[in-house]
Amino acid sequence: MNAFKRKSLYLAIVAGLGAVGVAGSAGAVTLSQTGTGEVLIYPYYTVRNGLETYISVANTTASAKAVKVRFLEGKNSREVLDFNLYLSAHDMWTGAVVTTATGARLATTDTSCTGLPTGGADFVNYAYGYTNTEQASGFIPDPTLGLTGDFEDQTLDRTREGYFEMIEMGEIAGGSTLETAITHVSGVPANCAVVTGLVGAGGQATLGGVAQLLQPTGGLIGGASLMNVAAGTDESFDPVALSAFSAVPIWDVPGSIHPDMTNVNPTSSTVFKGGAVLTDAWARGLAGSTADAVSAVLMHESVMNDFVLDTATLSGTDWVMTMPTKRHYIGVDGAPTAAGSNPITPFTSRFYTGGACEAFTLNYYNREEGAIAGATPTVSPLPPGASTSSLCWESTVLTFNNSNLLGSANSVNQTIDAAYQNGWVKVTFPVATNNMSQANTFGGLPVVGFMVQDFVNGNVGGVLSNYGGSFIHKYTTNINGVTAE
Repeated sequence: MNAFKRKSLYLAIVAGLGAVGVAGSAGAVTLSQTGTGEVLIYPYYTVRNGLETYISVANTTASAKAVKVRFLEGKNSREVLDFNLYLSAHDMWTGAVVTTATGARLATTDTSCTGLPTGGADFVNYAYGYTNTEQASGFIPDPTLGLTGDFEDQTLDRTREGYFEMIEMGEIAGGSTLETAITHVSGVPANCAVVTGLVGAGGQATLGGVAQLLQPTGGLIGGASLMNVAAGTDESFDPVALSAFSAVPIWDVPGSIHPDMTNVNPTSSTVFKGGAVLTDAWARGLAGSTADAVSAVLMHESVMNDFVLDTATLSGTDWVMTMPTKRHYIGVDGAPTAAGSNPITPFTSRFYTGGACEAFTLNYYNREEGAIAGATPTVSPLPPGASTSSLCWESTVLTFNNSNLLGSANSVNQTIDAAYQNGWVKVTFPVATNNMSQANTFGGLPVVGFMVQDFVNGNVGGVLSNYGGSFIHKYTTNINGVTAE
């Protein structure tokens, strides 16, 4: 009955949309305007600089969900941990990324069914290497370097920062064996062992030959906090939510690289520009798959946010700049001259030693309309051979005046003139080279993230008086050559 009601409501909404001329937006992935969705993209996690990352995801609906959880390191989006999470109706799952002697691990005492070992799991570096899929795509290693990986360090230290994503694989059918097994009884799922018996193909999960999943319907919400207990700071942020990601179940076994951002179905995007609804059907991508639909809804010409560098409070500012679809465009292994090594637009650089760098320009202003004089400032250090400011990693931290609040190993520094103690910054990507086109042309790069700042007052009257805060980025878009908010 619930499924019937949802379907009826969906059809009614589609009919209503058709009456106002935007029926083309149905069944196309879009950026959620409510903070709920089928996909949650958390722009950052870290255990550096005394920080730990606390995580939550909640199912706000009355139907159970199967969710893929994936953690990716920040240099090249190599998967360091993934698992399937099963949320019963109105369930919440929590965990924390904490440091280890050599890297990081996910710690959790949550009872929701995951298949994880008791207490959590260490992050691993197995995926840094050269895979059969990449070989089949024509990528070859550079034998002069004696490496078969992605030409960056192969250490577990890389696992200490990155980002993570949660993708609903399907709504669990009401009254199914799976729903009964993962539903909590007196605070504990009835039988998590059942999930280990799931098998499937083509996105559907079955038990004893019986399908367990319906199409994803959304309703996921989440949050994360970067907490430093010793310093007394806590910077919290929300994930970016996507709606209408898939019209069919997209389940896969634990350990599979799927579903990911290429599993959007249909491969269409909807973007709202002023009063217009722009829908595009995409058909490009690596190995016959595509992340273009997701990239389109995340494309931004410029990123804007605050900076605070007040000397009186020893303030500092870092920006997280994460490109969650970049890995699907830039290749991952092999020399830049190898067969099949060219990047796919909107990206212009293939991953190699030093990353896959994308140029940007930067302007900043104080709080009284003052703008920096002279040429556009340049970040440091520049990547090898580069003459312009660049973001080179999948998740790059742009730090100001060496604030290094996050202690990132994937950071670049921007020097701000000492006279500019606070104000705002605008980072802009070149539209001429960074663009992707279908029915509409999108300029910029698919980027998400947030700003963190701190105020260090130390011991005030016997009380630790440090403070931290975070603010999501603001953006402009460039669609069909026109810049808009």
